[in-house]
Formats: sequence, C-alpha cells, structure tokens
Amino acid sequence: MKTTTHNRRHFLKQAAGIALGSSTAYATTSGLQLANALVQPNDSYKALVCIFLFGGNDAFNMLVPTGDAEYAAYKASRQTLAIEQNTLLGLSSLSGSGAKLGFHPTMPHAQQLFNSGTLAVLTNVGALVEPVSKTNYQGNKSRLPPQLFSHNDQQTFLQSLQSSTRRNGWAGRAADAMQSMNINKKLSMNISLSGSNIWQSGNSVVPYSIDAAGIKELDNLNKKTSDARELSRVQIYQALLAQQQENVFQREYARTQTLAWDLAGEVKAALDAQAPLKTVFPSANPLATNLKMVAQMLSARSSLQVTRQTFFIGMGDFDTHGDQLRRHDTLLAQLSAALDAFYKATIELGIADQVTTFTASDFGRTLTSNGDGTDHGWGSHQMIMGGAIKGGEIYGTFPELIIGGKDDIGEGRIIPTTGIDQYAATLASWYGLPAGNFADVFPNLSRFNSVDLGFLKS
Repeated sequence: MKTTTHNRRHFLKQAAGIALGSSTAYATTSGLQLANALVQPNDSYKALVCIFLFGGNDAFNMLVPTGDAEYAAYKASRQTLAIEQNTLLGLSSLSGSGAKLGFHPTMPHAQQLFNSGTLAVLTNVGALVEPVSKTNYQGNKSRLPPQLFSHNDQQTFLQSLQSSTRRNGWAGRAADAMQSMNINKKLSMNISLSGSNIWQSGNSVVPYSIDAAGIKELDNLNKKTSDARELSRVQIYQALLAQQQENVFQREYARTQTLAWDLAGEVKAALDAQAPLKTVFPSANPLATNLKMVAQMLSARSSLQVTRQTFFIGMGDFDTHGDQLRRHDTLLAQLSAALDAFYKATIELGIADQVTTFTASDFGRTLTSNGDGTDHGWGSHQMIMGGAIKGGEIYGTFPELIIGGKDDIGEGRIIPTTGIDQYAATLASWYGLPAGNFADVFPNLSRFNSVDLGFLKS
C-alpha cells in the first residue's frame, strides 16, 4: 500500500496528539478490564470542574447592585456600559455590606440556581501574593503577582499560584499527591477539554486531553477491527512500538504511544457503554457542548475506576475592549444556560453533591469605559455551583464601585480583597487534598488570615 507524505504527516500528528493526552507518570501495563471493574462506592467520588473565562470577564456587569444608592454609584462609574436597573435579576441574598444585588438580565438560569441554593458567588477575588491595601500599592510596599493586567502572565499565575518559572498548576500538584486514590493508574486524574493547560499539570501528572466529541483514536488502527488489512497494520505498528530502542527519546515515545493507544480504546469503550443522557443541553453553545462531554465522563466514573477527577474547560472571547454590550450579553447567556444544563445532568446521574463547578478568569475589567468596552482590571467575581455548595449566598467583600474610591488603584482597577489561593484552597479542602500538602499546593496561603472561605459544606 502506498503511503503519501500527507498521510504520514497526518498520522504522526494524530499519534503525537493522542500521546500527549496521557498520564505518563502512572503508566502500567495492565488493562482496565472494564467488564470486571471494581465499582467504587458512589459516595466516595468527587470532581472539580473549572470553567476558565479567557480574556477577563467583566464581572461588574455580571453582578450589579440593585439598591438605588449603590446602583447610582455603579451607573456613574460605568457610564454607557451600565445595565439598566429595571432589567437586573434580583438575588435572594444581600452582599456582606448589605447591598442588594442582581445578575445580568441574560442570566435567568444563574439567578434560579442561586435563589434555589445551588450556586454561590465569591466577590472581589483575584491574583494576590499577600493582602494589598491601596496605600501600600501606591507606595510600592506590597508584593504583587508578576505583570499585573497582562493576559498571559495572569492566566499563568491564577492557574499556578506561583511567581517562579515552575510550569505547573495547583490542580496538577494536588493530583501528584492524590493520584493513588484512583484504582486506575493509567488514566490521569486531570481531564482537559481545552488541550494542554498549566492548572492541571503537575510534577508527575499531566492532563489527559479529550474534546467535545469524545476520544480520538488513531485512524485505520482499530485493534478490534474485522478488516484483515487494518488488523495487519495494527500488528505492524504494535511490532514497531515493541522494538528495543537505544535512544531514550525513542523509548519514551514508544512507551507513551503504547499507553495512549491502549487508553484511548479503553476510555472510548467506557463512554460507549453508558446510557445516553436524558438532560437536554443548549445547542449552538460551545460551553454546553463541552459540559455535556464532562457529564458523559462522569457517568463512566465507575467503569473507569476513578474516585477523584478534575475537568478543565476554556471559554473564550471575554477580552471585551470593544462592542462589549453585545458580546458580553451573548457570553453571559451561554454561561448561564450551560451551567443550568450541567447541574441538571449531575442530578440525573445522582452525583449533584459530588461535583463542584467553579469559574475563574484572567482578571476583572476596569470600572471605567473606554467608549465601547473596558480594559484590563484586577479584582473580579466568580461563581461556584453544586449540591455541596452553601448556595444562595454572597461570599467575600463586595467592592465600592466608585472611580477613585477606596478600592480603586487607578483607572477603575479594583483591588481584590480575597486571594486566589484562598478560593482554591477552599475547593481543594472539599476535594480531599491532605492537609500536609497545602503548603506546596498553595504557596501564598499562609499570608492570608482566612483559609476556608466557607462556601462548601464539610
């Protein structure tokens, strides 16, 4: 059979992509033996689902004061970007300062989740190495994360919590400590639907990559095929991978490729064995499509022999320097509807209190308008959802939305009053990270007075 250069390149590219999705540190040679899988007690499973809002979500238009005095201050700061007061979707709980709040009008699902007690909001959280006051910031007396207001640097810091050049994240370091909890040592604890990411990368563990369509297998290399020519190709490729190689890189490639090839088939088989979800997910909503695949992976948890998992989904286009009102409306509507469908799916699967979903983002936006949008800010608000959430509550300190006010360091950039280490540590404590690993996983946590923010049930 003649193999063209194009086909060889396609094959190698696909093979490399599948290999990079595997967990290399915990490889074993045994199969999952799906038919004889040891089913875990249902109540022992827990999962964290991170939705990263790439670009910097304007949370000051996502959650808005509805009381007359507070709204007037908000409108004066936001100018042409202000959401009309009578369109805001009121929440059943006040902020810590007693302010009435409401969600953006395109977020009725989020409002319902909040008012029913399954969604909470953490206000004014952001990238901090230590607590920062306006006085200390202006006097250059505070330690700060690297390159504030830079997309790449802040995405890295929020996922890694480190100012150093170490390229791993807090979910990755947590998985280093907890991977042994899963019977299945071949499949990484960390599953990504958005490719490689720092958050799930540890010293030993790397994320296993899938996409909204599920598992990608190598073309024309189905081990269970009944086609004689394809079976011959399978046997030849297996023989090539099994050859003894002198070069360490060749040996590692062969080992990783063999593992990834086996794992792809086994994960696909586990997914194919599950009953279709009855929950309807919104169409033309990329986040909902990805969350549907997460739900399908959750349904296969027993077959895959896992008790702990994290999932990472990136949602883009939040860098709203221009055309913000139109673009942001659409993004928030998609986010709200996708969260609602996913929560309903966890109810269908009977694990709503075992799956905690949370948002993160590069940074907030400026209170000031640039005429058609906003620029890079600092503090922001994040949502947390699940049956284990003490929902229907506003956590953190809601900021003063006044340009030049006590929370504004300049140009409408709000100083966070809660650090990302605190946010992450609260999630990880519920997830089961041993106390002895907190110092390594959350390097800045000891500088903050509050370790547990209280938004999760014990």
